Amino acid sequence: MQLALPFGRAPLKPPPPRGPVTPPSPPKGRAALESRIRRALSVPADLVVTDNRRTMISTKRRGDRLEVRLHHMFLDAPDGVVEELLTYLSEGDARSSRRITRFIESNRHRIKARRRRVLLRTRGSHHDLAAIFEEVAAFFPEGLDGVRITWGKEPPKSRRRRSSIRLGTYTHDQQLVRIHPALDQPEVPRFFVAFVVFHELLHHVVPAERRSGRIDYHPPAFRKRERTHPDYTRATRWETENLDLLLSYRTGPSRPARHRPKVSRSGPT
Repeated sequence: MQLALPFGRAPLKPPPPRGPVTPPSPPKGRAALESRIRRALSVPADLVVTDNRRTMISTKRRGDRLEVRLHHMFLDAPDGVVEELLTYLSEGDARSSRRITRFIESNRHRIKARRRRVLLRTRGSHHDLAAIFEEVAAFFPEGLDGVRITWGKEPPKSRRRRSSIRLGTYTHDQQLVRIHPALDQPEVPRFFVAFVVFHELLHHVVPAERRSGRIDYHPPAFRKRERTHPDYTRATRWETENLDLLLSYRTGPSRPARHRPKVSRSGPT
């Protein structure tokens, strides 16, 4: 990765400083890092900062210049890591490579998660989630920027009556609410669908808490705010009284359940 180029007469060196001098802290940022890369490689080089998910470091020749592509985590990396990076770029040193790998692993949370493309389907046969979402958003003065909603996939038909059903989910990295299609039935009232949507949106604004070594996705603050919904009592009562309707969605003739049936409004995924 080195290229010897002819240079003119070397500039005069500045006189050595008098007395002890404390070296300044290396500057941070893109321009500073690019300058250090150019000095280390001894070739014309350009820095491209990326937000890649897989390739954290790469180089490519572009004519007589070298393009160095680095993930943005390196912009504020400690000076020791930058020195290892420069050694790796100029010499391909294996030891530096291992140290850089450890730095990348410790900063994996800064690598953007892949956002899968999701086909949103809000208009159902009986309920329109887009309209319900707009109404429920009024309960969130802090805003719901970026949050999306869709009906979930239809489950396969089964001869066996299910013993549990998850009515909704909220996925943090996608900021996506999915509602089980079992709620898109004429027998399911609109106010109940709206309450399930409200519950899932609460996961967007009320963080989970670690309690007794476990993550509680429905901490006291969550439950307290959930009970402020005007249809809380009516919705929870309807759910209790209509378990069979929800559990028998897309199943054959009802059979006695072996276990106690369970209906849940989920925690985040």
